[in-house]
Amino acid sequence: MMFQPEVKLRFVETYCSPGQGWKVFVDIDASEEGRTGGIRTTGEAQERQQRMLADGQRVRRALTKLGVTVGGDRAIWCREHGVSVALGDRDIVAVHESQRLHVVAEVEGASSGQPEQKLYKAIGQIVMACGIEPPVGWTQRLVLVVYGEKIAQHVRRASALTKLGVSAVAISENREADCWLLGEAPLVRPLAR
Repeated sequence: MMFQPEVKLRFVETYCSPGQGWKVFVDIDASEEGRTGGIRTTGEAQERQQRMLADGQRVRRALTKLGVTVGGDRAIWCREHGVSVALGDRDIVAVHESQRLHVVAEVEGASSGQPEQKLYKAIGQIVMACGIEPPVGWTQRLVLVVYGEKIAQHVRRASALTKLGVSAVAISENREADCWLLGEAPLVRPLAR
């Protein structure tokens, strides 16, 4: 099972790694790390929270080691990297200067909540991002990133998103098994080595 921070890490590692020339900002909020909500009353809920806390810390370290900006002032980061400051609260923002490519991704990982409700929120956020203009002369890619078969099934039914230029990928435990649900794959052109 992958919680949301891990899904973000896997997307960045696979599709927009700083090692391949990307500048990346990732937002991880407290709820994604199990740091919000009331006292967990069941053993299962307590165990889940402990796994979320440990996972969140590990993912933050891994993203930082990759060279990703994790949290902080998004507006400053955006200005420094030529991205519209009207970007809003996005899970992942990545720019690749030499390819003139700008990526905005909304992510949903494993959750104790209703997967379709979480997905609808992410769809709303990615639809709102459609109005964001990429830097002049750049290509913008909007991506919905999900984990889990239940939520992937719901994404497949949201095929109208492709009319807005939105792609969707289901991240798998095995990287080679990632599945592009909507739009074109791969997300980015491979870089010359």
